[in-house]
Amino acid sequence: MAFELYGMLAGNVSPMTGENVKPAYGGEEDAFLRKVVTPIYEVIQMEAQRSKKGKSKHSQWRNYDDLNEYFWSVDCFRLGWPMRADADFFCMPVAVLNTEIDGVCSRV
Repeated sequence: MAFELYGMLAGNVSPMTGENVKPAYGGEEDAFLRKVVTPIYEVIQMEAQRSKKGKSKHSQWRNYDDLNEYFWSVDCFRLGWPMRADADFFCMPVAVLNTEIDGVCSRV
């Protein structure tokens, strides 16, 4: 990812295509927002709902510190680049898939 970013910023040309280096997640104008920011935001939003405004046991949801630690750990590399939508970071444990959040059954 860092090499790719450097290539885009420096205006490097790809030896394979002869075009400017483009990001692996796509060259569309909103690709970074749709394919990187939005999936991470959705995980944070889901965890906030699972917290039931901080009233759930900490073991039942991931808070900001847990998510931050994930990105500083070796586990983060399992996301791949571009990020894999099926990576464990984006998946809910099976036991949680059928739990209720604010009276509504949550199926991810």
